Amino acid sequence: MTALEGGVGQGLGHLLFLAVLCGWSWSLQRRVVHPALRRGMQGTALLLFFWIALRATQFLAAFNLPMARDRWQAYRLMQTAALRGMDVVSWLIFALLPWLDLMILRVSSQPLDAPPLDRALTLHLTVSLALWLAAVLPLAAGAKKILVGWIALSTLCFAAGLIKNAASPARARRAAAPIAILVAFALYVWLYFVKRPAWLPGGGFIFATAVAVFLFWESCLRSGALPCNSRYEELFALAPARMWIEDERGTPVYRTRLAPPRPGADAPPGTQRRSWPLRGGSVLWEEDVSELLALQEKLRELTRERERGNRLLAQRNQIRGRLLELRWQNRLCAEVERRMQDKIEAARRLLAAIPERPAAGDRETVRRALARLGVLICAVKRKSHLFLKSKQSNRLPLAEIMQAAMESARCAAPAGVDCAPFCAESGAVPARTGMFVYDLFEEALECCLTAAPASLLMRLRRAGDELELRLVIESAQPPDEAALLPPPLRETLRRLGGAYRLERDEGSLYATCRLPLPADGKEARP
Repeated sequence: MTALEGGVGQGLGHLLFLAVLCGWSWSLQRRVVHPALRRGMQGTALLLFFWIALRATQFLAAFNLPMARDRWQAYRLMQTAALRGMDVVSWLIFALLPWLDLMILRVSSQPLDAPPLDRALTLHLTVSLALWLAAVLPLAAGAKKILVGWIALSTLCFAAGLIKNAASPARARRAAAPIAILVAFALYVWLYFVKRPAWLPGGGFIFATAVAVFLFWESCLRSGALPCNSRYEELFALAPARMWIEDERGTPVYRTRLAPPRPGADAPPGTQRRSWPLRGGSVLWEEDVSELLALQEKLRELTRERERGNRLLAQRNQIRGRLLELRWQNRLCAEVERRMQDKIEAARRLLAAIPERPAAGDRETVRRALARLGVLICAVKRKSHLFLKSKQSNRLPLAEIMQAAMESARCAAPAGVDCAPFCAESGAVPARTGMFVYDLFEEALECCLTAAPASLLMRLRRAGDELELRLVIESAQPPDEAALLPPPLRETLRRLGGAYRLERDEGSLYATCRLPLPADGKEARP
């Protein structure tokens, strides 16, 4: 009865430890963030759970008294198979636990995305499984001793790695408890297999091994030797920022040491408050943006300075453009005055020759002089207009030339000159060609003024790639060629490459001038 009670007690202890392993595995899912480390520790918990579950099943089956009384041979075969199976599984777990320990030790110091296995761990697993197969087969003698030596060597390597990771004093204090548990378990193994004292129970090695592994890894998590979420509240409080974690109702649950108990309505000056939703609440934090605000203010100041500089530069460019425009206008006025100098001097001489109080017999002469003066003034006006028009584009419209000729003809009519300009075509001609046509017409009109009464017929037309100007003068004293085509106009005609022909017929003078027109319409500006 005492043995039965002891076996039932051991079975219940095993079942209780299985419940603890289930709770521990669930806590690992929440506490360990590193995925490879979490899978390694949960694999260790699964091995321990399977090991203890088989041990508990063995204990419960061993105390099946009705079967032992009624079917002794079947009971004996079942116990023999259970012992043999437990032996094979125990050696397998003994071979796998050091490999899991080494893998956990490796991934605990690796990044989250690092692979959990490398060549050394793969080779270690292969050697462990090979030695386990040799140990469980009855043909290989001494294989169990080799497997025990391999397990001891792996455990020593694991302990050396644990001590190496705890080389600094702060980490050494964290690893003190796990190393102490490891040393105590090594002492227990030495006493169990070598000394065998009387006070040490002989049937609890598997249970003691599982409890030691559980306590060892839990102490690693508790002491901080492995990365986990234990003591996360203190870790969160040490964050160098003003941060809160609130629940769904907006009540702060956790906060850092730099943060007040509750966040204010507005962020302090120079900071910016941000938030991010979490499951069951949200996280709030305040960022120091004083440097960013200073940079923004500096950028705004630089922008204002640049705008002021741009305004000053625009004003400067505007003034400079106005000065250039005035200089250009002055140059144009000077050029117009230079070109009109002969006409202006002729008008001055004519005006000076007119007496203030003319005699009765000189009125006709004065009238003709005033008419000629009007023609000269109109010529100055129209030629200045044509010159300025030619500065805008390198061409003069035929309509502008004919308008200038008609206005000069109207001014010459009071002096007894009948003038009729005619042009049936439209379009434009090069500026120099158009200016020469008007100058030649103006010279012919002035010659008619000196021989009034006279008539002047002007016809302007295109003849292929040439511009033809025909003048017909009818007067009692027709002008000669030198008066009609003075040296300046003759030189201009030569430069333009034109041809001039003069014919006389019974008091009529026929002048024909042909000027070439460039095919592309391009010509140097006058």
